[in-house]
Amino acid sequence: MYHQIKPWKMKVLILSKQAGELSGWFLLREQSFETVPFSHDIVPNTESALRLIEREPCAYSMILIDRAGFEEDELERFASQVWKIASPLFPRIVELDDRFEERNSKWYECTLRNLLEIPSIGFVQLITDLIRLRDGNLFEHFLNVKVYSSELAKLCVKNGIIDETTAEMVSFASFFHDIGKLLISDEILHKPSKLTPQEFESMKLHTVLGTKLFEKIIRTNKENRLLITLHRVIKYHHERFDGKGYPEALQGDQIPVEARIVSVADVFDALTSSRSYREAYTPSEAISIMTADEGHFDPQILEIFLRNFELFQRPLRVF
Repeated sequence: MYHQIKPWKMKVLILSKQAGELSGWFLLREQSFETVPFSHDIVPNTESALRLIEREPCAYSMILIDRAGFEEDELERFASQVWKIASPLFPRIVELDDRFEERNSKWYECTLRNLLEIPSIGFVQLITDLIRLRDGNLFEHFLNVKVYSSELAKLCVKNGIIDETTAEMVSFASFFHDIGKLLISDEILHKPSKLTPQEFESMKLHTVLGTKLFEKIIRTNKENRLLITLHRVIKYHHERFDGKGYPEALQGDQIPVEARIVSVADVFDALTSSRSYREAYTPSEAISIMTADEGHFDPQILEIFLRNFELFQRPLRVF
């Protein structure tokens, strides 16, 4: 006898001191949300929320936060703890505005539909944990680039370069931009001095190797926008606007816009992080290096980054 597979249901955790008012609103949303059915839990404080997440780290797809009544520092600590317990990608942490409408609702419905075609959220969390355990420093770089890319992508939306859906796809995909480095030998990846030209050529293969990890699943899900974004970011984030990058020496608009955004975030974090052969540059020093490197970045995206530089100097925000 064949058993009917139950439809996947999204579970949402809501953190709000206005639990009574929100509960009724979400009951209506549950009844009217036809594309992706979901259930929800509402808690009034971060301690209760963390207890639920610790009990079931893979249970929640999204955490909605009503900021009213919470201190900024408390929410920062809460988000960091969520990432440690679960993963930096799921559950997705989103703020509610004053009308209790989730700001990224259109994207989330779209992305959830795409996620049904790739491994489950629990599997994605497994991958992030493997990266964390395999190489803590690389994991931290992944995390930083994700946060910088997310911020820069939002700014690109405001400037009409990309739409909101693309911005959220970039936020997800940017975390995996260097996943191919897990396939590079430790002797090269952790060499305590600068790489030789031959070693650098081997290091450059991480873009192609990372892309190969997704080749099979992309071939069977050619219309999946999230997978397409992953492919573009992983393969092309080291291309240069002047055509002198790798692996395909693309130039200008030949480089997918998602990769052009992540490129700025990736270089900025690399420069402001310490290496075995040098100390970290200050943010201001990093900016000087990036602006002096003519032809590396998309001029429009770099200009947006520079114009909003203060957003990237303060401590990283996790949502």
